[in-house]
This record gives sequence, C-alpha cells and structure tokens, in this order.
Amino acid sequence: MVARDRPYSELRDSLKGKKVIIWTCNTCARLCFDIGGTESAERLAAALRKDGIEVLEVRHTNASCIEKKVREKYDEDIFGKADVVLSLTCNIGALCAERAFGKDILNPIATVGAGFVGEGRNIFVCEDKDGRLSTKELREVAAEKGLWCDPYA
Repeated sequence: MVARDRPYSELRDSLKGKKVIIWTCNTCARLCFDIGGTESAERLAAALRKDGIEVLEVRHTNASCIEKKVREKYDEDIFGKADVVLSLTCNIGALCAERAFGKDILNPIATVGAGFVGEGRNIFVCEDKDGRLSTKELREVAAEKGLWCDPYA
C-alpha cells in the first residue's frame, strides 16, 4: 500500500530542466486512492507540462512488481531521450523500473506495507505484531507518517 511523500510543488521543482517519463502501475498504486494509475499519471503529466516540465510520455503496466512485464514496456527510442523516470509505483515497482530501464528513477511514493482493498474501496495496511495480523486504514497510517493519500493532480 502506498501514499505520496511530498507536495506537488516539491515534485515539480525537482524535475525542472529534465526530460521525464512517467511510469505507473495500474494495480496497487491505482487502487490506493489513485496515487498512481494511468489516469492519475496523465493528469500529472498535463500539470507538469503546464508548469514547463518536459514530459516525454506516460507508460504503465498492470503489475510493476513483475520485472518481465516492466521490461516489455522498454523502448530505447523513448527511454533513451529521458533524464529521469518518475515512478508512481510502490518501491518494488520503482526497483523493477530501475533494473529494466537503466535510468535514474524518482519515486515520490512511500510504500507503507502490504495490505488489501476492502469492501467500499477502503484500503487497509496489514501489520504483524508477534505473529498476529492486524489492520489499519491506509489514511490513518499515512497521516501517522506525514504522507498524503491522494493523487498529485
């Protein structure tokens, strides 16, 4: 389960002067209040472009934690032009992107733990306490860590 770790203005400022590809996952990152996912990534790309950031493309997969699926999205003509890949994925997805794309990865998303989507699209983070699993809502865990549970744009 994931949450974002900085406000839009900090993200934008860290990308100034760089050619950017936005990489995202349409599974967990999308399900966690649209922090990732194609629609959220496209909105972020539009906002960044409006603010003068050169976003080359938005790319996605349905499982950014499966390196083979990530590698299949590699295109030298596109990735070869990029300075950085902005990864709207969990930390595992960002690691797979780094291995597959061979580019600097910026991941402004914090992975707060494993979890699940409950009924009503509530997101829960699971914690193991002395061999017993308990759950907490993602918004509560994120607030405790000073993170945000909403998309950048």
